[in-house]
Amino acid sequence: MKTFARGSTVVLAIAAFAMACTDPASPDTRVPSAGPMLAIIDQIGNYPQSNPDVMTAGDVRVCKTIPAGDPNLTFTFTATVTPTIPPGVPLAPVQYQINGVGGSTVCTDVFTSTKNGAELDQVVIVESAPPVNWALTAIDFVRIDDGAGYDPPAPGNDVTAVLGTRTATVYVNNDMGRIVTFTNDFTPPTVTGCTYTKGWYRNNGSSTVIAVDGRTVAEAQAIFNATPGKPGAVTFGGDNTLLNLYQQLLAALNNLGGDANAHDGPDAVDDAIDDALAGTGGSGTNITTTLTQTEMSDLIDTLSAFNEGTFTGWPHCDDN
Repeated sequence: MKTFARGSTVVLAIAAFAMACTDPASPDTRVPSAGPMLAIIDQIGNYPQSNPDVMTAGDVRVCKTIPAGDPNLTFTFTATVTPTIPPGVPLAPVQYQINGVGGSTVCTDVFTSTKNGAELDQVVIVESAPPVNWALTAIDFVRIDDGAGYDPPAPGNDVTAVLGTRTATVYVNNDMGRIVTFTNDFTPPTVTGCTYTKGWYRNNGSSTVIAVDGRTVAEAQAIFNATPGKPGAVTFGGDNTLLNLYQQLLAALNNLGGDANAHDGPDAVDDAIDDALAGTGGSGTNITTTLTQTEMSDLIDTLSAFNEGTFTGWPHCDDN
């Protein structure tokens, strides 16, 4: 088995060869300069090889780069191999994970081709959709040759990258390896505001409570203070779910800054506020409803999640 070993002399030799040996296609964008190739190899971290300084001929190595300052994140990839010359049956897709580290490049090996000469394996690598605010900004390729001659891909068989589908395609045999680097960049979400829970308005922020939904400040404070066992002057038909819902509604309206801003939150929260306002009634410290238990529970899920700071752009406020 041919291998590519890295040492101070061997790396320079490989780098020089990679610069000298070009694919026949024109223009050729696949052959890297020594700098990028060495930078990628030198930053390899957690891939399943006993010797991290050796790359076996025919290897396909997937790398994940995250710029400095971005948070760490685990990325998932799927690799599908299809023998193309001679034609063959695709192998079952295999899923891999790379624990990306901000400010570095981490890699894993996904396949080693045993094809010879003009024979080729096609390897399609697809990055699963990352969370919101993570953008795939680049897919880069490096070809590593074995130094004993290079058999080019057949016409039309070249490396390709499609950012929109997060897909990279490479062709390999045991005369060459490929390094495929996916670069993702994190953009922090815009913070529109922050939120407090209904418990905070009861225990810490009573003095900040404002008048909403026709309730005075004193009435809203009384409703926040009510519990199933100690309702005080608040009446809610003995329906604890209704009391919880109305407290979550008051907290959401307070978090948004009042009735006039009831539609300034995330869409799901705005809809839940509309439904809660339409489905509850009463006046003063008396609360009524036309909603079913299921409807109230669904609205509580959305409003409490908002008040707890789980919506993007609306984190939990500092309690101090």
